[in-house]
Amino acid sequence: MKGHATIPWSSNDEWSQVFIFIKKIDKLYGGKLEIVSDMAIKIQQKFEKISESIDMVCSQTCVQCKDICCLRATIWYDLKDLLYIYFARKTFPESQISKKMQKNKRKSCCWFSEKGCTLSRLDRPFVCTWYFCPVQKKYLARYHHELKQTFDQALMEIKILRNKIEEDFIRLSIS
Repeated sequence: MKGHATIPWSSNDEWSQVFIFIKKIDKLYGGKLEIVSDMAIKIQQKFEKISESIDMVCSQTCVQCKDICCLRATIWYDLKDLLYIYFARKTFPESQISKKMQKNKRKSCCWFSEKGCTLSRLDRPFVCTWYFCPVQKKYLARYHHELKQTFDQALMEIKILRNKIEEDFIRLSIS
């Protein structure tokens, strides 16, 4: 997500409206949305299965990186992220992802710290989990080929579930 992308729901008012909308649809169609909740829980279980291993890869690669993704990339929560977090985690992010100024005058993700991301992997936008930089891919190919296959499979399954959760939420909320 390069360049100067327009981040959706970046104002506090817009963010509140998205939360109110999802919550209202949940209240109105609760029983019909059980399938959405079930998929969200499956996504969470898949994240939990791979999170520790991804964190291990990051601990081996990101600490030496000269082009840290969290500094360079512009990311945000999309609707799929919000549906997953709301229905699986029973919470909602406090705000949309934004950029903050670092001490070195560079902007970074607002959740980036000297020790990495301060958000639990379960609460991050999906892009923060599925994106593997070239250094990480090389590391996995060299030292953990089987783990790379596990990641690829889990991430493919998560992508399918994310698409389905969004489709079903929209379909059920307008029916």
